[in-house]
Formats: sequence, C-alpha cells, structure tokens
Amino acid sequence: MIFVSIPALLILKCLDDDDKGICRSFFPPMFGEDGPKNPSDDETEPFVDKVATHNKFLDLKREYQSCKGKSKNEYDFFNLVERSILGMEDDETLEKKAVSDKEFEDNGLSRTEMQKIVQKVRVLSMQM
Repeated sequence: MIFVSIPALLILKCLDDDDKGICRSFFPPMFGEDGPKNPSDDETEPFVDKVATHNKFLDLKREYQSCKGKSKNEYDFFNLVERSILGMEDDETLEKKAVSDKEFEDNGLSRTEMQKIVQKVRVLSMQM
C-alpha cells in the first residue's frame, strides 16, 4: 500500500504544480520524456510508453482541474482528494468511508468523479 500511496501523493502535488519537480525526476515518461540513460547499466529497463503515459497524465490533469473548478474551496478539494487517495475509496466498505457523501456534496462533487481521479492517480503511481 505504501508503494502506491507515496507516489500517488506526489502525483497529487504535481497536479497542483507543487511537487518541486520530483515527479519529473523520478518518472519522466509522465511528461512525455525519456529517462536518463546510464550506459553502464547491463539491465534492460522495462518499457514504458511515454506517449501513452503522458496522455494518461494529461487526461488526469484535465479531470482534476475540472473538478477543482467545480469545488467550492480549493483547499477542501485538495484535502478530499488526498483523503480519498489515502483511503483508496473503492476499496472501502460502506460503513468505513474515508470521506462521506455529504462532504463530496458540500464541495459540489460526486463520489464517482472522485473515484475516477483516484483510479487514474493510482494507475500512474503504480507505474512510477
């Protein structure tokens, strides 16, 4: 779980351009770039489709910005996304949700919209 959560939180910070360039350093394909080549490495790196990965990131950023624009408060929106990522919303039971439906409604969002964002962040974080 921690190997997905920490990169996911970094990606979340990146969506607000607040990750201090960490995502670009550790996962250049997310920005459509090749990673640094080290000729002394004998291991073959696993292939990452930088175009597809970059498109996933752009799609996530568009959806994130759209939902952020609909929310009533940017700070509360970030907090909801962060709690949803840490709670991994679709893995929770009905009795134990990290974020209540009322909190989503109070911010002009739906649980479905948040699940889409969290799922896209999770996919990218697993690639990172």
